[in-house]
Amino acid sequence: MKLRRIFVGMTAAALALSMTISASAATDLYDVAYPASVEENKEINDKFYSVGAMGFFMSQKWNWNQSEWFGIDEEGVIKVSFSIGAPMADTTMSGKGTLGDMGIMLLNLPDEGYPYNIEITDAKFVAEDGTETVLDSVNSITEATLDPEGGFRVHIRPLDEVDEETGEVKKKACPEVAGWDQEGAFNGGVLSMTLNLNTGDAPAADSGEGDNAEGEKDAEKAEETKKETKEEKKEEKAADDKTAASDTKTTGGDTAGAGDTANAATGSGNGGAAAQQQESNAQTGAASNAILAAMAMAAAGMVASKKRK
Repeated sequence: MKLRRIFVGMTAAALALSMTISASAATDLYDVAYPASVEENKEINDKFYSVGAMGFFMSQKWNWNQSEWFGIDEEGVIKVSFSIGAPMADTTMSGKGTLGDMGIMLLNLPDEGYPYNIEITDAKFVAEDGTETVLDSVNSITEATLDPEGGFRVHIRPLDEVDEETGEVKKKACPEVAGWDQEGAFNGGVLSMTLNLNTGDAPAADSGEGDNAEGEKDAEKAEETKKETKEEKKEEKAADDKTAASDTKTTGGDTAGAGDTANAATGSGNGGAAAQQQESNAQTGAASNAILAAMAMAAAGMVASKKRK
């Protein structure tokens, strides 16, 4: 199995965008959370590493048993190996063990992201007598769906679980363990499988020495890319400015001529309006002078009349 390393250089913006992905489409775990250094984002880091799995087993007496906790590594992989002792299968120690239900629980995935893409490999059960049963039906699972009892669960059972009232099959039987519900058919062993929650095409990160080497390399690559982008934008802007200057020089004469013509036309129009205004003012002045002259003549006539009297 080819394991793909989780790309730790995702930005906070990319994380926020990934949180908006519809729950109807399966997504990889790294689309929601990813391992980051504590300095970058402790909350994201803690959420990722809180994801893990536990094995569980119940005989037909339905007594619950569960395994230790199996954590996730930085590659998004969880390896489970759950040992089921013979006394768990047959509490009477009479060699009459049976299987009710066994499997794994995958817990602490973000609730809003289901279903998740998942890759299950090496799923098998090795009985205490050495008999190995490869669980192909488990290895074919590609989506981690939300179980009614919480988290994602792989159920390995010899019989379907059927709703007594509706007849609906709630949990399907695993064909590889058919008949293990019969007395003496199941007497313990080891259930194991590998769960990979990083099935996408995330770029593989270079391995480095030291705890922070990988993160530092990713940060350096991101910074180099940022610098290259800035330089490219500067070069493009300089080229655009040069082209614009050349275009202005080529068309400058024509533009100036057009401007002069427009200015001349505008000036001519303004000159005509000014001449008309001056003519109007002249006419108004002449009329005013005539009125004043008439008034002066009338006043002179009155003075002469008074003298004659």
